[in-house]
Amino acid sequence: MEIIILEPDRQPQNNQEPTGEPRTRKRSSLNNNEDRISTLPNVLLHHILSFVDAVQVVQTCVLSKRWMNVWKSHPYLDFNFETFSSLINSDYYDDEVNNFTDFIYHVLVRRHNLKAVKISLDILRDTRCSLVESLIYYAVKHHVEEISVNTAHWDMPIVLPRCFFDYESLRSLKLKVDGGIALPKSLGLQSLKTLHLGGARNFDGKIFSTCPNLENLKIEDIYLNTIENFNIHALNLKSLEILNWRYGRIMRGCKVMLFAPKLTSFKFYGNTPLFWSEVNLTSLDDVNVVLQRYHHSHNYPFYVVEDEYISEEDETEQGLGLNLIKMLHQFCSAKSLTLSMNIIEILSEVPAALDKHPSPFSNLKYLKLKTDHKDVTLPAHVLNYFLRSSSFLKVSF
Repeated sequence: MEIIILEPDRQPQNNQEPTGEPRTRKRSSLNNNEDRISTLPNVLLHHILSFVDAVQVVQTCVLSKRWMNVWKSHPYLDFNFETFSSLINSDYYDDEVNNFTDFIYHVLVRRHNLKAVKISLDILRDTRCSLVESLIYYAVKHHVEEISVNTAHWDMPIVLPRCFFDYESLRSLKLKVDGGIALPKSLGLQSLKTLHLGGARNFDGKIFSTCPNLENLKIEDIYLNTIENFNIHALNLKSLEILNWRYGRIMRGCKVMLFAPKLTSFKFYGNTPLFWSEVNLTSLDDVNVVLQRYHHSHNYPFYVVEDEYISEEDETEQGLGLNLIKMLHQFCSAKSLTLSMNIIEILSEVPAALDKHPSPFSNLKYLKLKTDHKDVTLPAHVLNYFLRSSSFLKVSF
């Protein structure tokens, strides 16, 4: 493509005198047909291509001889099924999945034997275990620093290959599998700083202590049907997210032991409160809690503290309120607290419990309420509950 810049001749102004010197103008190199992108070094080309999918990277091989082998040394391998299927036409879905799998193997086999930085697989369809295992094996062999797998496998939980354990180069890991992941008792990932687990089944959490440099942890859609005590012991953890913590997936009475003295940020989304057995959160600053509430309250078996008598007709609302209060009390050092509006509604229904369990938030400065409605008011007794421990509290919606 030729770009032409037209610049009109400038005439001297009335108060200006011509200099008498001939005017010279350098013609812009943009007027030429020069392919300036192709002259860039590979390291810059790879950076540009890191923003697109692997199939689009491979397609650059037809541009010119310069681009013929660029994809073979590209260190960012992003395999996205949706992008692949939109670019590769096929009449049958099964053919698309098979072609996508064949494409991945094609790239791995023909790629130069160089270090890769990131490998990503995103296909929300039933995937072969062998494909996931092959990608992880390739990542270990080529010292990949970041692995991201977002897929599904319904026959049985995906098992990590043995070569994955004690993997020294890995810094970021995402394993999100609908259908489940079978985790070992130890990961031994010494350099790992970011971990995102989704769909993991019946593990006690002790694997987190085998990643000594872990700083960011996200746990999502996990199943703990047989686990009585779930442990998160991470000395360097700074950010923790527990998402989709659902009653039907968690064993009745399951308790969480959280020891993270450097934790500054905590986020929780679920439909039942967490039950703590032991907590150490002395550095916590920011807390975000969203509780998704069932409408059919009689089908929701809330847990009740044994030493507090609750009448049968009040058991559901009172039990939920008490459990929620006890969960929130463990965040007593927080400076900023964000709550969904239905949490405020639950707290407003248990005024006696609020009086019996005073607010421990002595450091709280900001209370933020999540709501989609504009006309929302904070019940006075709930506001007073927080103000008793923090008189300079700022409330926002």
